[in-house]
Amino acid sequence: MILYSVDGKNIDSNALTFSQFSFGKGDGFETFRYEIKFAKGVFIEKLTPLYNDGVEELREDDEIAGDFEPPYPGATDYPLLSEFIDIEGASLFEYLYAYHKFDILDIALDEDNDVANYVINSIDSIEKVGEDIIVKGTAIKR
Repeated sequence: MILYSVDGKNIDSNALTFSQFSFGKGDGFETFRYEIKFAKGVFIEKLTPLYNDGVEELREDDEIAGDFEPPYPGATDYPLLSEFIDIEGASLFEYLYAYHKFDILDIALDEDNDVANYVINSIDSIEKVGEDIIVKGTAIKR
């Protein structure tokens, strides 16, 4: 289950879209707060294959460079996504934003949807709240 809202009002998924080309370029426009709420199981199921591919690429890079940059303080390896989600702190947001922000939006939305009223401009947080994963940020109105 995935739920969508803009300024606290529930909306249909077709009312919200994103564009990789224009992401973050909405300066000067009026912005609206959006929220995409994923059931934790849905989020894990849909993102895990992309996450695992990304981890595999990072491992290859680590091997070449001879350096491992932990995804969270104290990590000795890359955790499974289902484990990473349960780790407290900002590391989940930082990691997912750096490597998977467009994957997450693509799971939830149709990119460059012509009928959408709102276009996502930013992702400001990705956090686990109870049994949900909540993505929040700003969108601009078309």
